[in-house]
Amino acid sequence: MLPRSFRLQLTVAHERRAYAETLDFDMPHHEGLISWLRSFPPDRLTAMSAFASHRLERFRSKLPLATGGIEKLGALPALAALVVQFKDMQWPPHPSWTQIVLFAGLMFFYWLCMLLLSQRFRLELYDALLRKALDAGAAGRVIPPPIS
Repeated sequence: MLPRSFRLQLTVAHERRAYAETLDFDMPHHEGLISWLRSFPPDRLTAMSAFASHRLERFRSKLPLATGGIEKLGALPALAALVVQFKDMQWPPHPSWTQIVLFAGLMFFYWLCMLLLSQRFRLELYDALLRKALDAGAAGRVIPPPIS
């Protein structure tokens, strides 16, 4: 039997607790970002928000040209490519150079698509933070400074 400190804790309760701890850690940073953004003049915030919204809209319209439905499938396309590539494989493998190059190109393209998706998620965060800062400023609400 493994000592208690080395056991894997893969329970739902542990995952929820870990997620709650992450949210508790991130909340002061989120509030600090919004407070910092509110320090900008409202017209500058409006211009930055309009720019971020425009970039996000353009990104969402162009990303499917490269990825198709990959953002909803996650790792499934890569796994499907692996299954197709290796379904009739014999040991030791004897792939042709064409297969090696095509498979490397497929993995490189998949990696690029994941980079584009992470960029889109970052842009969505910027847009959401700018909108919250604008909404908080328009409502006259005071967002407390982050707890240190």
